[in-house]
Amino acid sequence: MIYIGKKPKQYYKNILMMVDLGMHEQIFAELSQLVPVGATILDLGCGEGALSQRLVDNGYKVYSVDKNSGYFKCVGSTFIEVDFDKQGELNAFIAKHEESFDAVIGIEVIEHVENQWEYIRGLKRMCKTGGHLFVSTPNTQSWLSRLQFLRTGRFHQFSDPDLEYGHISPVTLWELDVILKASGLSKIKSIGVGTLPPLYFTSVKTIIASLIGLLLRPFMNGQVDDWCVLSICRK
Repeated sequence: MIYIGKKPKQYYKNILMMVDLGMHEQIFAELSQLVPVGATILDLGCGEGALSQRLVDNGYKVYSVDKNSGYFKCVGSTFIEVDFDKQGELNAFIAKHEESFDAVIGIEVIEHVENQWEYIRGLKRMCKTGGHLFVSTPNTQSWLSRLQFLRTGRFHQFSDPDLEYGHISPVTLWELDVILKASGLSKIKSIGVGTLPPLYFTSVKTIIASLIGLLLRPFMNGQVDDWCVLSICRK
């Protein structure tokens, strides 16, 4: 597979999808197989509300949470403003909504929080017994991330410029599995999501990286492709 050119911005009903190319479609495809229509879903860290809108349009009852209501554009979900940077405010929200949701989704949020273990425990508390958790994060073990780490000692999407949009806590898929298991969650599966094929030609630098990556690919294990990873669990 090959991708050529700069990735375009994606919109769902004029709402910006603040994730990598194709992610919302992939996440919804997985969720719709496990969570019945009409179920109550928490979209924690919803951004402008593109995924919330997709869920509402497909018959789900959605509660959307983020720290700035001014950006929210979804119609049909219940928006709740919570400042994740204030631990007391987040803890109060979690305590108020324990065992409240059939599914809890945290898409591209865990890399923004200071304590990833507490974050997962909080998601679990808000999920009903038998419900599902969907957690995604940048893929630190992709071929591109491995090459960047080899050259700079830092994972892809976790360099100084990434601090501007809050990427402070890289988490490997192995570490995420450890956290989920230790939190008492039953993992269903992990998959790659987003767009990062073996041949990723967006600049001269990525062309060179792709070719080096192809040479080293026989020595790589794990989730080599895909921009992000998605873990799906049951409580």
